[in-house]
Amino acid sequence: MKIHAKAGFACVALATAATMMLGVPSASGDHQSRSSAYGFSLGGSPGEPAAKFPEGPRSAGGELPAELEQLAAGGVLTVTAEDDRATAEVTDLTLGSGLDQLPEELRTALQQIKGACDQLPPEPAPDVDEQIFDQLPGNLQELIDTPGNLRDLCLVIGGGTFAELASVDTLHVECDDRTGSVAVSDVRIFGSTVPINDTDNVAANTSVLPAELEPLIKITLNRQTTEGEDFTVDGLVLELGGQEVAVLASTTCGGPIAHDRNPEPLPPAPTPTPVDRNVPVTG
Repeated sequence: MKIHAKAGFACVALATAATMMLGVPSASGDHQSRSSAYGFSLGGSPGEPAAKFPEGPRSAGGELPAELEQLAAGGVLTVTAEDDRATAEVTDLTLGSGLDQLPEELRTALQQIKGACDQLPPEPAPDVDEQIFDQLPGNLQELIDTPGNLRDLCLVIGGGTFAELASVDTLHVECDDRTGSVAVSDVRIFGSTVPINDTDNVAANTSVLPAELEPLIKITLNRQTTEGEDFTVDGLVLELGGQEVAVLASTTCGGPIAHDRNPEPLPPAPTPTPVDRNVPVTG
């Protein structure tokens, strides 16, 4: 009796199974999402130190560089990135410690405002307040608008040494999927002895300085933006004259990590060749 044994069928089955397995991502990576964080960015430069998930490094740290010291000094930086979550933290931060290095227009305006604040009487006096307001240059009068606004501005910035723009003891930033949070402690402006912001939950897009100063200088906490699948939380953004000059402590949570669901197929297994064998039949 002649029997045709189809050699190689088992190999074909194994090769097919292997191809199917290669086309499916591991269960551990199916629902992971990318994230990133950095400590500072100066003038739009790439952020550093940086952490990224999944490519790595997943944590980093350091200090603010020397070239940033006129805008921001001190500061210990720590960043982490993991599945759809990132953190960035800056501690012992001083902004604008070298006021003499700031643009002359800004430096002059701050000095003129400080001078007006020093002249205001302790209690509101409409006639005196208006006289002091009228002594300000026209551009500052346009910014501040009214003697009442000048007094309100002085209540916030008055009493400061004006040796610095602002200081922050701790700035902690997180993103988790599509939510973000910023916590700050001991925020002071213009060397004031009174902190103006100390909270574990800073509202989105919070301006540290009075609105009257924004055309000259603006410091924003918890700036939140979305671009495509990326959700970014910037801890602190510093603008001078309407131009962004520095971002400190930034985190981004993004979309799912891409997997190749159509990999190159394995080469086809060779066509099996039947093998003729004469098998003796007994009995």
